[in-house]
Amino acid sequence: MAAKPLAPKAPLWLLLIASEGIDLLFFLFSFIGLEKQAVSRSSIERGIEVITPGILYWSQGLFMAIIWSIAAFLLTYFFLKEQRAALIVGLVFFSHWILDFIVHTPDLPLFFVGSPNVGLGLWGSGPGLIISGILEILLLSGGLFVYLYWRKSRPTN
Repeated sequence: MAAKPLAPKAPLWLLLIASEGIDLLFFLFSFIGLEKQAVSRSSIERGIEVITPGILYWSQGLFMAIIWSIAAFLLTYFFLKEQRAALIVGLVFFSHWILDFIVHTPDLPLFFVGSPNVGLGLWGSGPGLIISGILEILLLSGGLFVYLYWRKSRPTN
């Protein structure tokens, strides 16, 4: 929502989908069997779900996040014929990976299976879960505030 003022010609629904695009791809690829999510038994016993490293490579890896972001840019440009809107959609798409990097344990591959996995692991602890929850609420509230302020300040026709 905060990106809407930067790309007024991009529909809000497109920006919202782009912000969740990586996870939407993960669910799609999981459904069709391209990606699998594995949870270790010891993590379940401790009450923490940990995704096995190297599994999230078609949607969640850095290299593929860049590829999907470029694809989002190209598709947006193809349909809207607006370079600025397409750039913002591509950047919004990629921003999801950056936020995932902050909260995920090191389970985000840089490339594919066998490449180094990264993640700062904010989700990996009780305080981290609370901090990440607060961060998500702040980001959502901030985005909504920016969007509503922009809508209110626009001249009406």
